Amino acid sequence: MKIKCSSIFKTYHISKTRDVINDLSFELDTGNSLALYGPSGVGKSTLLNILSGLDNPDRGEIIYNDICFTDLSDTEKISFRLEHISHVFQTPNLLQDFNVIENIMLPMRYKGISKKKSRDIAMGCLEEVGCQEHATSSVTTLSGGEAQRVGIARAMAKSSKIIFADEPTGNLDNENSKVVIDNLINICKTKSITLIIVTHDENIISKTSNSMKMLDGKIT
Repeated sequence: MKIKCSSIFKTYHISKTRDVINDLSFELDTGNSLALYGPSGVGKSTLLNILSGLDNPDRGEIIYNDICFTDLSDTEKISFRLEHISHVFQTPNLLQDFNVIENIMLPMRYKGISKKKSRDIAMGCLEEVGCQEHATSSVTTLSGGEAQRVGIARAMAKSSKIIFADEPTGNLDNENSKVVIDNLINICKTKSITLIIVTHDENIISKTSNSMKMLDGKIT
């Protein structure tokens, strides 16, 4: 899915007025990957929240293919997000009351997909990230790298057109970081999933098809 952002602004009014996103514009074609980097506090995570509809810009326009996302109602944005957008976080946020495959099945069950089909898709996604042997394991038994790969499998299982990843290797060592990011980038490329990664890792920046540095809410 193609992403086009035009003149996005976001200001927070807390103890003082602060422009977090300041006249930001970019385009990303379907199936391409983008590394978004820069110092902490420059608006990278805020931009991801705006792109996924978890926050709203003060001004500007976001278009996904031919859909003006910023014109949708909150309810329509939730439906769009459920259908088209997945997230990979720094912490996988796996639910300890469910085993590995059940964690991956949950988003599909919310979409109304049958239990059998959800399980089949979940197992296929686990195989793609090399964690099929952990399907019935408790999530508490997973290493950090394994848990993050399960998080990627969960994001893939929704058959989303877009994945937003916020510091997906931030808690991993170098070896696990390489495995996880190679998994994520290769799978998105193969499946024509548009990928945006917030990162401080120069190795990730070198592997994506595009990169943008943010400073003071702008692209530099």
